[in-house]
Amino acid sequence: MPRLSLALLLALFACPSAASAANLKLADVRLLEGAAPVVEAFLARPGLRFEPEPVRLDRHGRRLAHVFSGPLWLQRELVARGLAIVAPPLVSRERAQALLALERRARISEPGLWARIEARAVAADRARSVLDRFAIVEGRVLSMRRGFRSSFVNFGPDWREDFTIYLRRGRISRAFPEGSLEGRRVRVRGWVYYSNGPAIELADPLYLERLGR
Repeated sequence: MPRLSLALLLALFACPSAASAANLKLADVRLLEGAAPVVEAFLARPGLRFEPEPVRLDRHGRRLAHVFSGPLWLQRELVARGLAIVAPPLVSRERAQALLALERRARISEPGLWARIEARAVAADRARSVLDRFAIVEGRVLSMRRGFRSSFVNFGPDWREDFTIYLRRGRISRAFPEGSLEGRRVRVRGWVYYSNGPAIELADPLYLERLGR
């Protein structure tokens, strides 16, 4: 993923020091290859403003914000052009929902934009190919099981080998009652790690999309 230069961050956020600029990140998206020139051009526009809604820090302590110039919204421009994908952590539910809807439409209307490995959805039975990185995974849910600390969304008959989504008990687990996803095609996004096969721990219910029966 390309990194915004310190100069760009300084221009964007008008920070008084390099230290504060280095701790900022675009909210609710993950940049893809080719995004940097578009970001730089956007930052040259007049009347820039950033809106942390609400103020949030990611796990690296960076402040997350949405960026605007008049009616234009940088994150929307990037997603529409296939230069960014919607990604946790969630900052603004309303804006993340709008970006997800835009990404779905763009994938259908401009499929060539999403052909790169970082952007395209990987089939659940090939999730091992994206271990240890952020990915979007699609597949049909075989079963759901409730455990002590998490619920488990299984995509194959062998939970020791097949792709699994972990739903923490509480708000995330309640969003998907047991059996509610069985037989459904879904799309999930997050960091793929190994835990009895490839797995994603769902960061927010918003990032697990039902695709149809």
